[in-house]
Amino acid sequence: MFQIKRSNPEGLWTAKRLTQMVEVEGPARLIILSGQVAVDADYKIVSNDIRKQAHAVYDNIEIALRAAGATLADVVKTTTYLTSADYIDPSREVRVGRYKSLQSPPANTLLIVSRLAEPGMLIEIELVAAVPAK
Repeated sequence: MFQIKRSNPEGLWTAKRLTQMVEVEGPARLIILSGQVAVDADYKIVSNDIRKQAHAVYDNIEIALRAAGATLADVVKTTTYLTSADYIDPSREVRVGRYKSLQSPPANTLLIVSRLAEPGMLIEIELVAAVPAK
């Protein structure tokens, strides 16, 4: 039997934007997705607005997950990279919105970096998802 268990162990802080711990039990297939940025299929940055970039990143994530037979509900861990601390609140708003239908969002680590691969990229998200083994 395959199960993803999300929890916030007693003694750790909690927030609706992330879950502190995610456990994958049973035979699983892991999906490890490279960092996704706000570019279209032609590698053109979609906007210079952080909210629009965050939505574009999640759109790209969902495209990749669908190709693997997964959804956002299967994501167990994300790492979010932002080029400015000013982008924390808007990126969190988008994250909360994208995971609002889930009982608990995935675990997340948030990092502020000096820049991403291309000038103009403001946010990058990499992730791990888990689905039942085939």
